[in-house]
Amino acid sequence: MKTQSIKIYLFSLSILLATAITNCGLPQNTIAEEFQPIPSSTWKWKDSKTFSFTVDDSTHYYNLSIGLRINGTYAYSNIWLISQLRGNNLNNKKQIQIELADQTGRWLGEGMSNLITYEKPIVIQQKLPIGTYTWSLSQNMRDESLQGVSDIGIKVEKGQPIL
Repeated sequence: MKTQSIKIYLFSLSILLATAITNCGLPQNTIAEEFQPIPSSTWKWKDSKTFSFTVDDSTHYYNLSIGLRINGTYAYSNIWLISQLRGNNLNNKKQIQIELADQTGRWLGEGMSNLITYEKPIVIQQKLPIGTYTWSLSQNMRDESLQGVSDIGIKVEKGQPIL
């Protein structure tokens, strides 16, 4: 009888563990979050990074943010990016500036001097029809090879319901 109880206990524990692992994914309202590394921390003009995500609920607004990780070799107080969001009859291309340091040179992101992380909301309360989207990001600075950028990423969150 003891062996049967142990088996039931172990089975229940494994089900609980599997459920916990499955639920450790993205936060509830986050439908996409991804970073892509920049090889050798050198981002070239021609090296566009492309991300894909799927919207399956058109009854909510969506919030889109850009994530950026820089290291201590980054030489500027800002970064200019070209952002292009395409999908479901949408082709939205624009230039975006992200302020990285204040006037005294203090980094505005989170982290230490060897890796600073930024999250910049780009679009707030955007209606997106159901479909698959691609979001491309490329650097648009003066330097063809921009030193000190470790990773670039996106975050797409489901926002308020559309009333």
